[in-house]
Amino acid sequence: MKTIKKIYTLVLILMITCFNSCQLTEDIDDFERPFALGASEITNESTAELALTGVYAGFGTFIGAGNPHIYIIPSLLSGVAQPGFSRNAESEAISINVPLATGTVDMRGGYTRLYGIINNANWLLESIADIPEATFSSPDRKNEIIAEAKGMRATAHFYVLRLWGQFYDLNSNFGIVVKTSPALSDDAFPRNNVADSYAIIMEDLDDAIANAPDLRAKFFINKSYAKALKAKVLLYQGNYAQAAVLAKEVLDTSGGGFQLAPTVTEIFDNTSEALFNSSELLFGSRGITNEEDLRLGNFWGGEYAALTEDYRSIFTGSVEIDGQTINYDNSGRFFEDFSGGAGKFAEFFSSAETFEMLYHMRMAELHLIYAESDARANNAVTADALGALNTVRSRAGATTTGADGFETYPASITLPEFLEAVRVEKWVELGTEMGEEWFDLVRYDIADGFGSGFQVSDIKPSATNPDKFILPIPSESIQSGGNIVEQNPSYE
Repeated sequence: MKTIKKIYTLVLILMITCFNSCQLTEDIDDFERPFALGASEITNESTAELALTGVYAGFGTFIGAGNPHIYIIPSLLSGVAQPGFSRNAESEAISINVPLATGTVDMRGGYTRLYGIINNANWLLESIADIPEATFSSPDRKNEIIAEAKGMRATAHFYVLRLWGQFYDLNSNFGIVVKTSPALSDDAFPRNNVADSYAIIMEDLDDAIANAPDLRAKFFINKSYAKALKAKVLLYQGNYAQAAVLAKEVLDTSGGGFQLAPTVTEIFDNTSEALFNSSELLFGSRGITNEEDLRLGNFWGGEYAALTEDYRSIFTGSVEIDGQTINYDNSGRFFEDFSGGAGKFAEFFSSAETFEMLYHMRMAELHLIYAESDARANNAVTADALGALNTVRSRAGATTTGADGFETYPASITLPEFLEAVRVEKWVELGTEMGEEWFDLVRYDIADGFGSGFQVSDIKPSATNPDKFILPIPSESIQSGGNIVEQNPSYE
């Protein structure tokens, strides 16, 4: 039975993969359902579980355009990455912060892939509504499946918003097309504004917080991840006080299953299945060579993107704080593979590295979300905020002697120095994972008034046009939808 289920799941994944790679020029709302089952066949718990597996597979499968490019593109924008040996006009344009609007196979594939996840979730949510709760193996499982699907839908909508919408401006009309029901026709729909886009994401996260399992496995949606993602979304919205409260709640109450791993290196040990169960992980998409491949290491390993000298230099950089020279790192968190790519992911040519994980969020990031949001909310470096930052550094080997070198930050650090320290710490700790450093650059620019104080171009000199801080909606998609969806500014 286990073998049959595994084969069926793999067939489903392949169907989803084919679907996503073949729908590149159609409008985002023009989706055929990629399930192995028709809507009328999702009639019980086992078929609902199979459909849920299909939703999860959307993030994990690598075949076809879109994955894993959508996770690497932000690092091209930030300067962590540069085009690899298979560079093309699209990756070159992204790396100098002038993304192309037409002929964008990688962006178009990513755009379609994320909406495919959303649409798969919508079909499941519609189909499961009529299945009696009494037929499920446990009283709560129906609501858990719904909550997991909504957690995946919220994650995908959030990824679309921060890549293709003006996520940094709550008053902007340039949000995204939010989909909460399955596509039944090829009709296109206009974009929601940014505030409404966020509101619907929040509704889904609230459902996941209320009803998702405490923990099935780290590659499934759980309550702690839903809370952590909501804290992150609140941070993006500039709601620092609520972000801090929620992040602290996760840090304080999630238990031993959610805590910093003892060492950084073990988090990325691609030779062991322990990778999938790390206490560090809040939620991730897993990959197993020749079964559920992610192949992030392949694309990072020089093929699509390679690490830049500017990124390398961060690990040997330092800052002066109250007369103390503090190194950003001791190079213990610099991961590079043999071809200049991100060494956090399995190397394509390594027979030993069988496993890899896409880290949607891990505990180190949550500590840094809390550190920043608490400091901004209080307009001061609180002891808790400083402690959260230093906890991440201490795990990486920073000492507390007060001498020069790889040290924790002192209590005398000023608020501007602290916020910059948090930003740089994210580059060092999370670099190459999900491109978070790019969105931080934009957020910090906005927090300082967008063009005054900190500016994105201070770090990435070619990023001078705020309109190009987000990607263009692929022109082919807009045209196929009858120009209903409005293009982002400066991409006409």
